[in-house]
Amino acid sequence: MASFNKIIIVFTISLFFTTIPSKAYNIQPKPHAPSHAPIKPSSSSSSSSKATIEIPKNIPIVPNTRDVSVFINSMMEATMGKTEEFIANVIEQRLEEPDTDIYATDCLETCKSVYQDAVDAMKKAEEDVKSKDYYKADLDISAITTDIDTCNECAVSIYGEDTEFRQFDNWIQGVATECLDKISALTK
Repeated sequence: MASFNKIIIVFTISLFFTTIPSKAYNIQPKPHAPSHAPIKPSSSSSSSSKATIEIPKNIPIVPNTRDVSVFINSMMEATMGKTEEFIANVIEQRLEEPDTDIYATDCLETCKSVYQDAVDAMKKAEEDVKSKDYYKADLDISAITTDIDTCNECAVSIYGEDTEFRQFDNWIQGVATECLDKISALTK
């Protein structure tokens, strides 16, 4: 019966994270060094299908190893969905815009590639946690942040302070930090 309850909890958490409205949380963007590149307004920012992704504020407290596994797996599932959604709703849309220059195209293609790499790292992190290899899970989750940083650097150089990229970066960095904190609490 306890196993059934945990399955219901995982399903509920995953469902919650994949169905939350885009603007359910209000996170302030983190400061960064000013870019010397001109800020180009995104023509997709006027689009009505704009997807903004932000980090939830109320992350549950995770008291033990079994709960950490449930937490990490549910966060990785939700994050994979949101990452794929971001690729489709922001990156792909900007790639299709006729006024996207070659530098922006290269940046967006890089972002698409590294975000897909991040999704692969999320899948590996789930497998690592399932096999209780928390060291590898830590490395895979850290790889996610590296992939996201790679995209963020080129996005800042092309678009300047871009709200869509900044909010997604803040959200996914927050998710990774929470997951890494949970893992490090187990390995102390």
